This record gives sequence, structure tokens and C-alpha cells, in this order.
Amino acid sequence: MTNTKTNKPTKKVWDILAMTWTKYSFIFVFAIVLIVYVFTIQANGNTFKWGHIAAILSSQNTVIVGTIALGMALVIITGQIDLSVGSALVLCSGVTIMVFNVTNNILLTLLAGLISGAICGAINGVLVGFAKMPPFIVTLGTMLIYRSLTLSFVRGIDPAITGSSSSQFSLLSENSNYDFLRMKFGTGSIDGLNIPYITFVFIFMMLLFLVISKNTKYGKSVYATGSNAKAARLTGVKVQWIKVSVFIITGMLVGVASFVQACKIGNVTPASSGKSYEMYAIAAVVLGGINMSGGKGNLLGVFFGALSYTTINFIIVSIPSLSTDIQDTFQGLVLILVILIQTVGPVIKERFLDMKKRRRSKKKLTMI
Repeated sequence: MTNTKTNKPTKKVWDILAMTWTKYSFIFVFAIVLIVYVFTIQANGNTFKWGHIAAILSSQNTVIVGTIALGMALVIITGQIDLSVGSALVLCSGVTIMVFNVTNNILLTLLAGLISGAICGAINGVLVGFAKMPPFIVTLGTMLIYRSLTLSFVRGIDPAITGSSSSQFSLLSENSNYDFLRMKFGTGSIDGLNIPYITFVFIFMMLLFLVISKNTKYGKSVYATGSNAKAARLTGVKVQWIKVSVFIITGMLVGVASFVQACKIGNVTPASSGKSYEMYAIAAVVLGGINMSGGKGNLLGVFFGALSYTTINFIIVSIPSLSTDIQDTFQGLVLILVILIQTVGPVIKERFLDMKKRRRSKKKLTMI
């Protein structure tokens, strides 16, 4: 009797832990990565401070890539992929900067980013959703087109509009709103907390889409489309429109990211800016526990996924003995290891449950 009584509470504890890990593995992953970062900082003879957390929160990989990753998550949940987001960011940033240089109007600058992003996303969405072309091929093609167009624009448009004569788009410091965009909003932070203003843009977007994904009919339709498109269509979900819309939303989020890019950095170089951002966004999505096969995932995980990816990057950079040539290798290995842990966990749990069922069935047979 004592054994069964003592075993029941431990079983409940393990069940709760297993369920928590399954639902919120991305929080545990970030906690582990952050602890490793703390030890790395201390091993280098430094003290881990709030400034290190603030640096993670204000990093491009957190704020800019994280904002893009929210859209990428919606695309992946519907069972698709978008490889064009890095090039679209460059194009939208160029448009955003040019509109600011010409108008000196903050609202028009933001609208320029949103509209240009929506157009880029709509092109992808229409070709995938209505023309039924493979999303990998479509977005691979637009990835090349968007960057190429931006390169031709920066070389062909008057430097007075692009803001630079060195093959990049740059905010004109002569404009009266430049100081507000760059010095206050783009690089400023809340006094005392040292949390950058741009971080709150990412947090707001994450909360907004978290509410949409969980509490609206549209959000449920996105998950239904990714889980089983045929069944979703039979229940009245407009699957084609859902597939188109997630690309448009992703494009608009790229537009928001382009506005943040302009405010934080002040320029964009079409030849090099935004390269591999599509891979970084996918990494943040996967680290956030979004299922690559579609239909499953929590958008809250994208926030922690972006933080985890940034922290992994900081860990690698903070190791002085690590050559820059090999840093990407370690980054890839750490990423694979983290994803392996996330993937193997549910598999082990399923096998453990299967073993339990077999034991129970054997006990029943012996009793008979």
C-alpha cells in the first residue's frame, strides 16, 4: 500500500513536467542557453550584468529577425515556407528610407514599409495560393528578384533620394525628424530599465499575433489549414485565401522590420544586408517549437526562439579562442543539438507510453 501511495505523487510530478516540457519547451531551451551564456561571460573574467540582457533584447537577431520570424511562423504553420524575407527586407528598407528622405514624414515612412512589404508578400501568396506553385520555388525566385531590383534601384536613383552615393540607402541626417527616428526611437531606451524602444515593437507584434492566433477565427483557420487542408476546406475554411494571407502578413511584418532597421541602423546595403535572414528566421521559429510539418506551434515560442538564437550567437562570439572562420560551424552544431533535444523529447515520451500500455496489456493477459 505504501508503495502505491508514494508512487502516485511522483507519477503526477513527472506527468506535469512532461506536459510542461511539451507545451513550453522553448522557455526551458532559452533558460539553458542563457545559463550557458552566463558561465561563458564569467569564464572570460567578466560579470554577467543587466546590460548583457539588454544587448540580447536590442540585437538585430532579436528585434528585426524576430519580427520577421512571427510571419515565418504563420507561413510554416500552414505547411509552407518563405525564402524571400531577407531580400524583401532589403527592398522594403530601401523604399522606407527613400520615402523618409523625400517626405521627412514618419507616418508615411512607416506606411511605405508596410505597403511595399504587403506587395512583396502578395506576389508570393498569389503565386502559391492561386497559381498553386510550390512555395519553395516561388520564394526562391522572388528572393533573387527582390535583391536584384534593390541593387538596380540604388545604383540608378539620384543619391539625393537614396541618401548615399556608395551603393546603399541611408537616412538623410539633414531631415528634421532624423534625430527622433535614429537617436531617440532607433537607439534610445527606457531610462533605468535600459530596454530599447524598438524591443517593445517586437513584443507588441508578438502579443498581437498571439491573440490573433489563439482567439480569432482566422487564427484557428491558419492552424486548420496546416493540420489538414482538405478537412479544413470541408469545414468551410477558405484554404487558398489563408495561404495567400499568411504571405501578405509576413510581408507586412517585413515592412515593420524594415522601419525598425532604418531607425536602428540608419542605412541598408542591398549587396549584403539581410543575407541569411530567412535562415535566421526559420531557426528562431524552430527553436520556438513550431512544427515544420505545419499545424502545430505557439507563437509565444517565436519570442523565446529569437532570444535563444541571439544568445547562442553571443556565446559563440564571446569565446576568444574560437576562430571567426569556424563560428558558423559551432552555431550550426548548437542549433542542431537544441532541435534534437526538442525533437527527441516527444519521441521518448511516446515510446515510454507505448511500453506502459504493453506492460498493462501483459498484466491483463496473465490475470486472465
